[in-house]
Amino acid sequence: MKSAYKDVVEEVKNLKGVEEAVALAIEREKEARDFYLNKSTLMDNPKLKELYEHLAHEEVEHLGYLERYRDQKELPVISTEIPSGQSFTPEFDIARTKGGEITLGDAGILVAALRHERKSEDFYLEMAKRAEDETQKKFFEMLARYERGHYEMIDSYLEDITSFRMQT
Repeated sequence: MKSAYKDVVEEVKNLKGVEEAVALAIEREKEARDFYLNKSTLMDNPKLKELYEHLAHEEVEHLGYLERYRDQKELPVISTEIPSGQSFTPEFDIARTKGGEITLGDAGILVAALRHERKSEDFYLEMAKRAEDETQKKFFEMLARYERGHYEMIDSYLEDITSFRMQT
């Protein structure tokens, strides 16, 4: 069985230039935005709802960066630093969750989100390795750092859910 990372490397290798990579990245960011928006409407847990709304907003920002590159053929001038204060603290209040517990379905959605963020991070890191110049490289590295931040945020929610389940 091939690893997800090897799949990404192979996929990037088969792309015909940065424009094709950006087009693929735009489609993936749209899919992620739609996934997170959909999940936010289904959540009874306010912290999970907040998380998915935040991630959907983040994906819209990434879309903007990529679309500016696609439309203007130049990299947008943006900070390569991830803004501080972007993390959430997953403080689950058992009294506020439907039925008094966090469901395995919640964890499953988080795992799917985790996999998406990891694959996106790998994609952008691979694009950075193949960048045609230093500006492109920094752009893709910045996007990879955003995805890593999302991964870590989602992972903290998963950790909170699983530690809660272990204590009960």
